[in-house]
Amino acid sequence: MAKHTMDMVLEYAKVFEENRDMGGDQNNAAKKAAKHNGQYVTNAYFTDEGQITELLEGGLDPKPMGNDRIKEGSSFGIGKYVKLTRMHDHVMTFTDKRGNPTEVDFGGAPVVVNITNGLENKSLWSFDEDGTLGNGTKAKVQFETYSKGAGVRLIAIAVTDHVAWEETSSADDEIFMVG
Repeated sequence: MAKHTMDMVLEYAKVFEENRDMGGDQNNAAKKAAKHNGQYVTNAYFTDEGQITELLEGGLDPKPMGNDRIKEGSSFGIGKYVKLTRMHDHVMTFTDKRGNPTEVDFGGAPVVVNITNGLENKSLWSFDEDGTLGNGTKAKVQFETYSKGAGVRLIAIAVTDHVAWEETSSADDEIFMVG
């Protein structure tokens, strides 16, 4: 396993207990999230090509199971991102060197820290008081690679520049709203 911390720009940040992605049955990824009682997920945009080079040189598999790990996206950062996830319920059992079963909990919400007012004033992010993380929020993102670079797991987020989440709706959406 290798741990990385990078300056990134967030999109679709569903990283709190209150807004985690619950999955569904649309595709294999959605079914996996539903099986684990949801997932915490964000598209984390790179801010420098050197970040991608660092990951690839460090062993990140660029095409696990034939799918691109680094995707082309919107205009955030340099326009390329990696999808970072963490399952809600994800306890695995391993056998230690003595042959004893050992449980490791890889699940639960990532730590989200507020450093928008500097490191000396850091605090845990409050979903209720600070709000959700909107598209374009800048953060230091910590994640790890595992399974010879095939897996990537979100660990923590330190918000440096918060963009409030805004619900967007069009005139057409109004047709379907009642009450």
